[in-house]
Formats: sequence, structure tokens, C-alpha cells
Amino acid sequence: MLRERTEITMRSICRQAFLITVCSVCCLCLLFSARPASAATIGRVEIYGLHLIEKQEMLEMLGLREGDAITAESIRSGIKRAFRKGIFDDISVDASDSEPSLVTVQIREKDMVRKVDVQGDYPLSAGKVRDLLILKTAEVMRYDLVDQAAADLEEHFALLGFPEAKIEITASRKTVHDHNVILTVTISAGSSLVIKALKISGTDLVGAGDLRISAGDIFDQIRIRKELQRVKERLKKDGYYRPEVGPYDFQDGILTVAIKPGKKLETVIDGNSVISTRRLEKEMPFFESEMFNDEAVDEAVNRMLALYHMEGYSLAQIAPVVRAEQEQIQVTFFVFEGRQTRVGAIRFSGATLPAGILQSVLELKEGGPYNPDLRQRDRDTLGEYYTALGYLEAWVGEIEVRTDEATGRIDLNVPVEEGMLTTIEMLDINGVDEEKKRKFLALIPPREGQPYNEVEILDARFRIIDQYAREGYANIDVVVQRTIEKHRARVLFIINEGRKKTIGKTVVAGNERTRYGVIKREIAHTEGSPYSFSALARERQKLYKLGLFTTVEIEASEADGDQQDLLVRVKEGNAGTFEFGVGYAEYEHFRSFFEIGYRNLFGMNRQGLFRTELSSLARRFILQYNEPWFMGTTLPLRVLLLHENKKELTAPSREVRYQLERNSVTVGIEKKLSDTVKSELYYEFSLVKTTDVQPDVVLSREDVGTLAISSVRTSLIFDTRDNPFEPKKGLLAGITLKIASPLLFSETHFAKVTAYASFFQELHKRVVLGLSARGGIAQGFGKTDELPIVERYFLGGRSSVRGYEQDMLGPKGSDGNATGGDAFVMGNVELRTDIGRSISLVPFLDFGNVWINITDLSPADIKYTVGLGLRYATPVGPLRVDYGYKLTRDDICVDRTAPLPPKCSPESRGEIHFSIGHAF
Repeated sequence: MLRERTEITMRSICRQAFLITVCSVCCLCLLFSARPASAATIGRVEIYGLHLIEKQEMLEMLGLREGDAITAESIRSGIKRAFRKGIFDDISVDASDSEPSLVTVQIREKDMVRKVDVQGDYPLSAGKVRDLLILKTAEVMRYDLVDQAAADLEEHFALLGFPEAKIEITASRKTVHDHNVILTVTISAGSSLVIKALKISGTDLVGAGDLRISAGDIFDQIRIRKELQRVKERLKKDGYYRPEVGPYDFQDGILTVAIKPGKKLETVIDGNSVISTRRLEKEMPFFESEMFNDEAVDEAVNRMLALYHMEGYSLAQIAPVVRAEQEQIQVTFFVFEGRQTRVGAIRFSGATLPAGILQSVLELKEGGPYNPDLRQRDRDTLGEYYTALGYLEAWVGEIEVRTDEATGRIDLNVPVEEGMLTTIEMLDINGVDEEKKRKFLALIPPREGQPYNEVEILDARFRIIDQYAREGYANIDVVVQRTIEKHRARVLFIINEGRKKTIGKTVVAGNERTRYGVIKREIAHTEGSPYSFSALARERQKLYKLGLFTTVEIEASEADGDQQDLLVRVKEGNAGTFEFGVGYAEYEHFRSFFEIGYRNLFGMNRQGLFRTELSSLARRFILQYNEPWFMGTTLPLRVLLLHENKKELTAPSREVRYQLERNSVTVGIEKKLSDTVKSELYYEFSLVKTTDVQPDVVLSREDVGTLAISSVRTSLIFDTRDNPFEPKKGLLAGITLKIASPLLFSETHFAKVTAYASFFQELHKRVVLGLSARGGIAQGFGKTDELPIVERYFLGGRSSVRGYEQDMLGPKGSDGNATGGDAFVMGNVELRTDIGRSISLVPFLDFGNVWINITDLSPADIKYTVGLGLRYATPVGPLRVDYGYKLTRDDICVDRTAPLPPKCSPESRGEIHFSIGHAF
């Protein structure tokens, strides 16, 4: 009895102890959970183990900012967000109990491939091996892919003819804690398979000599497959239908290739004269589809007939005749072209709308070629046009054709029953407040009382959706209800806005060399901005325009309520550039250049460039630096250092008129005021040494010797061209003011104003009209009466008035050399005509002149030249040959020793110019 009581007592004690323990744990949990999340405030943040990115970027991803509240949920979201960058193995965040809280972030970064070394014996270049390797430089090191990378390389080497190749890939680092990994790829190619003999089976049309493979070559299957494909394309080009080249077999060093050329398909076109045989043959589908049957023949006939119909030969007929033999198929297309027919009068019976408006809708035009294939299309188009205008019951009958046998013209009659016009009786919007309703009613085109236009109704719905999408309403839904009775329409737009989404944090991934700030400053959105697809598309385009990335993707990650985090994933391209070129011009003769540049200095999108230009007359060395964000603003800063030695020649003797040595530094900023307007402000300091100056060219003491020119130049530029290299429409205009003053410690003092405007308009898809006007005036002040020769205006040559030699238009000295002047006027008119095959003909008119003083300027002195140019389009610009012809010629007089009179001779009739690029 006592023992039983004792057992019960012990069980009771244990039960009580267990309950007390459970209650204690629950109380502790309640105690900690009861502490409000906002009670902990972020104080100092310490980060350990971070090397790959900047601290500020890490803090933004984690959402840690001094003074903000810290909660377990915000920490989890921040860590999850940071992992999307793809460069971390582990992230832990600890917060102290102090107030404000000390936040400690411990980070373990992933290893990155910094370099790939290729060693051993191998038949490929080291660069090609790196291209084939799936582990790439500047990417995360994937240790799990090392074996696969080696196996892939061994497989590729086997295809190259080295089946015994062995690949070993090892990873090393400089220190234990270094996350930069060097991959060493050790290759032992082993012995190769060699082709001892080559045999072709199945045909005599292709022999062993026709393949670019011979005995003694390595059994390179990649090369063999390319060669067999080349042979197949050659057979098809020779007219063989569905040739089979391969498979191939390699046994005991003997390569055997099976080739079945198939039947030779010969197409003959008989009876055509208006359309060339070559043009008609391009419509044949046989070799393209590798099918030959009745359907393919019918398709060929229909394609050729469509070509004839487009040219107005509506009565054309084509009869195919097929003759099949054992080794050959011959298809002869007998063509009856008939005579060309053109559209006469187009009438609309039953229509009240003006015939001119209705005709403008049709593809068939009065006086144009008659194409019967367009009749049904025009009928449908006209019906849709009536419906869009509000004639919902309009009926357009089949277009009636009447042929005038005498003239060959075809008159068309389009029967129309318009019916009653439907107008909008009521237009309303539901689902929004009155303010938004007024806003959208003003935005959309339909109005009450106007004709009911279904196209405008759909356009109005799209505008409403687009406006909401810009403001972050991604799930916007707009339903249009239409009620039409007795030709009165009641239109109701029902809007379901959905929930507005905003942008949360933004994570940038993939930038290895480019600093985070470069990408961040191009992104217009901030946390809390509306989630707008169009705005994100513009930001993506801005990142592409930096020229640093080959791929830019903006992805939405998981949404946290109405807030959407973004992942900007970029892939960097090669930031370095190298260019070189050689050319010939009639003035400099042979010339060349080379240029090396880098557009991502220090990872900040700063551009550095070195350029050298050499010719028989000049040597120019340029060092340039561009800072796209000067002082943290969208204000580009440009610095340019220039050294040049140049000779200016007289024409046609090519004697030295003067020599110039210039050393200058230019510093300036540019500001884009809008999409079409840009302003510039530059300071330039130059040391100019002028020697070997012809006496008659000297106008002032500053024309000879060394001169320091310190000046400020400001410009305003307006540009609406659709293409800066090959414009078809738009305007380029600008004005520049340059001042050299004693306040800038300049040894010469002057002011120059230069203005220009170039206008382009496409007259036809192959014809562009180009107009250009330029002018400038200059005035010395202080101790400067005449501008130094390096600052005076000169005209004549390939880019100005092309009937004259380089810089030879304008006032002349006593020896017949051009002196330049303080004022000029110039204009150009071009008709750029594309004649096909990248060739253009350009008739032009140039005019202009130079005056020594502004007071001498007179329109009567303007000289005119006309000419013809030839252009050949290349990737670096059009190769240009121009011949300019003077409409009036003056005499050039050279003084002789007294008492002999000056010796005068007429100017040349014209000049020929060679260059690259357009004249303007």
C-alpha cells in the first residue's frame, strides 16, 4: 500500500515538473515574441567577408539603413534578395540587444574564375580552348562542372581527330582566403587519326579532288561535315534536286563518303521578255523547299503570275510542261505575257463620300498598273474604312471591270451601299472617380455626336490601359460595352483598376568590371516608384546605350504584397576598341589612322582614347578623356590633348603655302537640354608655330612665328535627323561663338560666330534631298587687326565648294595663294539617289565665297559650281568621288618683277575629289 502511494507520488512529481518546464518555455517564447519589431533600431552596421562588391550596394540589398527598424522578416527578405545576385555562399545577420542595435553581417562569397591558363600540347589556339570551356572568366566558379568541362573538351578533341586526348582541369588560388580562382587546363592531345585514303561512292560527279580533304590530313570530323555541306550546296546550285551527301565512314585510315546527287532539275522559261529569266527563276520554290510535285509546280506558276500582275500584265498566262527522265527532270514554263494594262477611271456607284478620299484608300490607282490580285483586297479595305467611319451597315460589292480594247486601259466600278451613319449618343466611364473620368474623357479621341468609329474605340481602350500601366496598375482591365439602336451608339468603358504595384529594392547582377553606381545612376526608378513596363523598357535602353553590355534584362522577382523587387541582370561586353584604316584623297594623297580606346576606365564608364592620323601632309596625335558624369551630374566632361604637324599646299603646283605645328589642350562640358537640343562650353589653349609662310599669304604679324591662343567656345546644336550617318529626314543646325581675349591671357584677340544648318527630306524610297547652308564672321579687337592664318576662314575642296581645290576659293595674294578671310557664306544642294548594289549617284550644286573683311561681303561675289558624285556604301561610311564644275571662272594673277605686268591665267574648269563620308 505504501509502495503504491509512493509510486503515485513520484508520478505526480514528474508530471508537475514537466508542466512547469513547458510553461517556462512558453513564457520565454511569449516574452521574446511580445517585443515589438520596431523596438530595435539600426545603429552601426559592420560587414565582414565582403570583397566582390561595395558596402553600399550590400546595404541596399539587405535593406539596412541607420535609423530604420530591424525585424526578423526584413532580415529574411534582405538575405533572400542578396542571394539573387548569385555571388554569395552564405549570409548571416546578427543584431545586438543594445539600442540602437549593432548589426553584424557575416558573408562568405563564392569563388570567381579570374584566369584560365591553357597548357600542354593541343591543335587549337588557347583562345579557342577558352571559348569551348563551359567555365568562363569573370563568372562564378562551378566546382560541380569541372568533370563535365573536361569531358566536353575531350569529346571535342575526339571530333577533331584526337580520340586519345586527355584533359585535366585544376583550380588554384594565391591564398587560402582568396576567392579569385585560376583554372589550369592541361591538355595531352595524344596521337591523331590520319586519313590514308579518300574514296567517293555513289557518283562520278564528285571526285576526291573536289573535296578540300586529302590523304595525310587529320580525321577532323568538324571540318569534314562543313566540307560535305559545301559540296551539297554546290550540287544544289548546279541544279541537282535533293542531293544526299554523306554519311561517311572511317575504317583503317580510309575515309569513304557516300554521295547521291539525285536527279538534275532543269527549269526553262520560254516566251518572257518584259521580266528577266533571272528574276522569274527567283520565284522557283523547288530548291528552297526541296520538294518537286504538282503542288510545287503550281506554286511556281502562281508566284510568277503574281510578279506579272504587279507589273500590270493582268492577261499573262503560264503553262508548265514537265518531262522526267531517269537522271533528269526538265520543267518548261511557256509564258504568254500579253500586253500591259493600266487602271483607267475608278468610279464608286452609290457612294456619297468624295471619290478622291475613297480612291486614296485603295492600292489600285488611276494610271497605275492593273493588278487583279488587289481587287478583293481593295474591296475588303474599303468595307473596313466605311465601318471605321461609322457606316456599320455599309456594303461594298465586287469590283466591276471594263476593258477598253483600244487603249488597254481598265476602268473600275465599285458598287457601294453606305447605309445610315451611326453616331455616338453617349460616352461614359464607370469604375473610377469623377476626376479620373474627366481625365480619361479628355485623353481618348471619341466624342459624343461624332461618327461611331470602332478603331477609335479600341484605341481609346488601349490609351486607358497604357496610362494605368504607366502608373503601376499591372492588372488593369477595361471592358467596352456597346449598345447600338437606330443608328445611335451608347459606349461605356468599365474600368477595373486592380491593385497598384510599386517597385521595391533593385538588385544588380552580372557586373564584374562595371561599378554598381554606373548602373544605378542610369536607373530612373526609386523604391516606391510605380511599376511601369514602359519606364523599365526605357531604362533598359539607357543601359544598352552605355556601350558596356551585350545583354540587359530587367526581371521581376517575387512580390512582397504590392511591392515588386527587381533584378537587373547584365552581361558585359568587351570595353576595348581598336580601329585602323588606310585611304586616299586627292589633296593629302595616301593617309591612314589607327585608334585604340577603352570605354570603362576604373569601372566608371569613363572613356579614354588615343588616335594617330598620318598622311603625306599631316601628322596628328590625339589623346582624349571623357567623363560622362562630371561632379555627379549628367554633365559630360571632355578633355582633349592634340599635337599636330601640318603642311598647307598651293594648287596646282603643290608648293608649301605654310607649315603649322600645334599643341593644344581642350576642356569642356556638354549638356543635353532635350532629345533634340544640346549645348557645349569649351576652353581651349593652343601654342601654334607657323613657318615657311608664303609672303602673299601674310596679313598680320601673327601669321609667322609662335602664337599662344587662349579661347572660350560655346555652341548650341539642334538635331532631329533620323540617322546621323545616312539621314533621310530631319534637320541639323547649330551656332558657335568663339572668343579669344586678353582676359584669358591670349596673345591674339578676336570673336568668331559660325552658324550652319543641314536639312534632309526623302522624296522617294531611293532619293533623298539634302540642303546645307553655312556662314561665319570674325572680328579682331584690341591689338589684333587681322586674325591669324590658323583662325581665318577658307573654302574650297571636298567638303565645301567642290569645283575648287582645297582652300583655294576666295581672295588671293600677289602670288596667287589664297589668304583666307574674316567672313564666308556657303551652301550645298544634293540629290542622293540610290541606284542599287550599295551605289549612289549624287548630282550637286555648291556655292559660296570668302571675304577678307566683313565689310567686303557681297552676294554678287558668290561663286557657283555644279557636279556629279559617285558613292559606294561601306561600314565606315560611303566612299566618295565627286567632280565639281565651275559655272564662272576668274583669272589668277601672279605679280612679276617691275616693270613686267602680272601674269594671269584662268582657273581650272573643275576639280575631282576622293574621300570617305558625305560632304555634309
